[in-house]
Amino acid sequence: MMAKKPLSLESLERLGWRFGLETTQILLAELGNPHLGLRVIHVAGTNGKGSTCAYLASILRCSGFKTGLYTSPHLCDIRERFRVDGEWISPRDFKRHSRRVLEACKAVRKKLGHFPTQFEALTAIGFSWFQEQQVEWLVLEVGLGGRLDATNVIKTPEISLITPIGLEHQEILGNTLGEIATEKAGILKPGGRAVTLQYQPEALRAIRQRAKAQGTELWESDKDFTYKWSKGRLTWEGLGLKGSFKLADLPEYQAANVALAIAGIQLLSPCGVNIAPKKIQQGLSEMSWPGRLEKIRSSPLTLVDGAHNPDAARALTFSLKRKYPGQKMIILNGFLKDKDFSACAKILAPHAALAVVTHPRSDRFVGGGEVVKAWEKAGIRAFWVGDWRQALEFSRSLVQGSKSPLLVMGSLYLVGACRKEMVGNRGLAKI
Repeated sequence: MMAKKPLSLESLERLGWRFGLETTQILLAELGNPHLGLRVIHVAGTNGKGSTCAYLASILRCSGFKTGLYTSPHLCDIRERFRVDGEWISPRDFKRHSRRVLEACKAVRKKLGHFPTQFEALTAIGFSWFQEQQVEWLVLEVGLGGRLDATNVIKTPEISLITPIGLEHQEILGNTLGEIATEKAGILKPGGRAVTLQYQPEALRAIRQRAKAQGTELWESDKDFTYKWSKGRLTWEGLGLKGSFKLADLPEYQAANVALAIAGIQLLSPCGVNIAPKKIQQGLSEMSWPGRLEKIRSSPLTLVDGAHNPDAARALTFSLKRKYPGQKMIILNGFLKDKDFSACAKILAPHAALAVVTHPRSDRFVGGGEVVKAWEKAGIRAFWVGDWRQALEFSRSLVQGSKSPLLVMGSLYLVGACRKEMVGNRGLAKI
């Protein structure tokens, strides 16, 4: 008779996703409810959540606040998800808190008949560590959705932010922008304060409705604040601030994330947080967010970008036109099942010399043959290489032969794996 394998974070990963707050609430109760004493900035949305969180955390850190940052997924190492003042959780602390949370997971199973999922366990690890570190602020990124996401166990965050909404996870969140926005806006709490930046009226209407129902004060872009991006400088104007910030290397599509983060900082004023423009500038300048139009090599030019849905693909192409005009790229890509890869291929086709399709490092990948057909339908020759390492090597050989740049894009599971293969953890240890 084979001995049972011990419970681990890897074994919990096989449980997939579960939506609802009860499991996380019971798990945190077993740990003494570490989340209840934290001052939280909660961030939901479709595109730009991670970047917006990182900008917020950087500004707060540069202003002298001890700041926690919880994001997902990670690029190269699971410890990336947990940062205090930009630095990862140490291996020792991660191991110690993991052991404690896994023991609590066993108690949850006795009460509910099932284990927490990996994301629920990771969220509990984060809350426990951030409480232990006595962070003054925790910037908390939603995992999926909002209303039923494990991070939504917090009672009332100091502020909430909702980044632009797009069509994603439709089998879970809803078939329309309004339905998805309603789920995302589930992070808005009674008496809270929130800010959003939306391009689609349908999404904005849903967020307004939720805010009104909850009695949440809501700031909106183009109404309560405005921004303009031109020649490496972002001009922001709104309640309490009128300023211009230099960000020479900022990809075009990040301007909205910067603008939203600045709005969030201004919304913290009632909490006694009043940050001078020079500290905002410092925080913006010192933030780096790997995997988003990141140049990891100059010769041959090698870029990585986690654009995995049509809105992100459009933002990527806009920046490619500005930074690398006229260049046709070898595009190594792979997608998860719930992504509109056909639309992404069509959007990126003008920038593609050819495409190499592979499987991301996830059980939820979409079949490579389907993605190849999407590229070919978009008029781009495509190759299928199942193993991602072999696909990366093949792509690099094509680049050497053609002198075309290499762009790795699509699922962050693929982008992170390829990035780590090429440059290890360079640039990840501190943001």
